[in-house]
Amino acid sequence: MSYVQNYPLLPPLPKIERHDQLPDDAVVIGQLREGYKQDDPLYMFIKRGNYLSIVLTYDDHWGGQDHYTCDQYDFPLKVLSWFPKALADFQRPPAAGGLHAGAMISKDEDVDGEMLAVGSTTRGYALKNRSRDSKGVDADPDYYEPTSLSLDYELLNDFGLLRFWKDLGDKYEKGLL
Repeated sequence: MSYVQNYPLLPPLPKIERHDQLPDDAVVIGQLREGYKQDDPLYMFIKRGNYLSIVLTYDDHWGGQDHYTCDQYDFPLKVLSWFPKALADFQRPPAAGGLHAGAMISKDEDVDGEMLAVGSTTRGYALKNRSRDSKGVDADPDYYEPTSLSLDYELLNDFGLLRFWKDLGDKYEKGLL
């Protein structure tokens, strides 16, 4: 089943195959590990001109073999300052001007030409980009699925991703990135 595509798709950014072999235009502006061990998942925030690629990478061992994963989620660079505010708005109670009770996703919002939304998951939140296909350069032209980055409560709060993201957003707003 394909999702309904309501907005024009933007061309995909070049794929990052390995976190340790970045394209020439890529600049790591920060990274955070989800855990305390070297093999815990690593979130890398990579500036690519006016875009941000969030790369989630980790090594896993199953079926008697090692498996390397390098997933890429692309957004406009402005997502650095937009997401923490959008998440706070999403969490706001209805009586304080938030979404109606039981809302699972915010309205789509144009952020530098890309349609973004914040949604709820069973373990946290999802940042959706409806202007980019989740498969990037490997997308099937007959199947559309928006980019969706899942962020669980533990990652955002206990491991400090939300604080880290807010700090990057402040730097973005001050023109330091």
